[in-house]
Amino acid sequence: MDKVGLREVFAAALEALEPERLVHAALRSDPLEAGPFPVTVLGLGKAAAAMARGVAHHFEDVSGVVITLEPAAVPDGLVNIVGSHPTVDESSVAAGYALLDAAHRAPAGSLAICLLSGGGSALAEVPRGDVSVAELASISDSLMLAGANIEELNSVRAALSKIKGGGLAAATSARLVTLAISDVAPLPARLIASGPTCPPAGLDPASVLEKFAMTDSVTPAVRSAVEQWVPRLGKGDEIRVIADGALAATAAAAAVEATGRRAVVAAHNLAGEARREAERVILAGAPDNAVCIHWGETTVTVTGNGTGGRNHEAALAAAIALDGEAGVFLAAGTDGIDGTTNGAGAVVDGSTAQDARVRGLDPVAFLHANDSGGFFDMVPGRIDTGPTGTNVADLWLYTVE
Repeated sequence: MDKVGLREVFAAALEALEPERLVHAALRSDPLEAGPFPVTVLGLGKAAAAMARGVAHHFEDVSGVVITLEPAAVPDGLVNIVGSHPTVDESSVAAGYALLDAAHRAPAGSLAICLLSGGGSALAEVPRGDVSVAELASISDSLMLAGANIEELNSVRAALSKIKGGGLAAATSARLVTLAISDVAPLPARLIASGPTCPPAGLDPASVLEKFAMTDSVTPAVRSAVEQWVPRLGKGDEIRVIADGALAATAAAAAVEATGRRAVVAAHNLAGEARREAERVILAGAPDNAVCIHWGETTVTVTGNGTGGRNHEAALAAAIALDGEAGVFLAAGTDGIDGTTNGAGAVVDGSTAQDARVRGLDPVAFLHANDSGGFFDMVPGRIDTGPTGTNVADLWLYTVE
């Protein structure tokens, strides 16, 4: 299977992840009773608008807010508010206050449905104490650049937020059910969008700052909020994960097998440094007439000053590892957005590195500079889907022609 074939497999996986259809199917198979009150919808994340349209198939009388990355059509009775992503700003705070207000207004004994998907951590936020928006953005960026994993990052975010770590659940007296499209599986659902409807894990945020040598460098407001943090207790609210990376892998496998080839879904979920994971996937190889399918989410420790994202970086590392070989590799985010680039990721083969050299470019130098985005600006291979309206982390495909 060539690069075009892998692109088609990725497109088929995205089609299976359409959020409106997923929510409609979930509520059809396991219905919820609304009672005498309107259903309060608390939508947050890249898939929130489409998920809200899925809810509207089942409940005519709805109210609430839907926080999205871009303006979106939502059912009557709901208000769409645009937040900021990937960095928190004042629009995120306005969205956060609207979300908390909607949760607070839901009557006791009524049904509230939180529609949760990836991207929500930045889209809606209300800082705790004297922490500013700029401080929130700075500490998140610093932890990500230092290579903090999602558990570590979310433990600090929860300590600085009135929404994260169960804060949204604490704001309502309604019966709260969360329908989640997970971008963090196989990790727990409480990590999606920093867990607004889930109590946080037992990880101490102060120990995270200490691990990354940030205790003395954070601002007094951040340090005070972390020191005074008391984890919220859960209320027993219900959380249903209706889609995750495993569903994307299953859909990709079906698309591969429809071509007469064998699909091999990896048992090892993607994690750790993107370039190292890509090298591991290439080194492991692929059986004859088969496509190996991987899903999960990697990280990038940034030491250069280029542009890029974890999937672009993985694809660039794979292009270097495949130089002159017969393999074909695709890495792309199911949300259609990868880091600071304009694409979802990239697809490469054994000719990509040579193509770059013909253009006077050194692939290794671009990788060292963390400039995978710049590389694929000039070398064909980028996957441009635009925002897909869903998010179940990343999908990687590898085959040997």
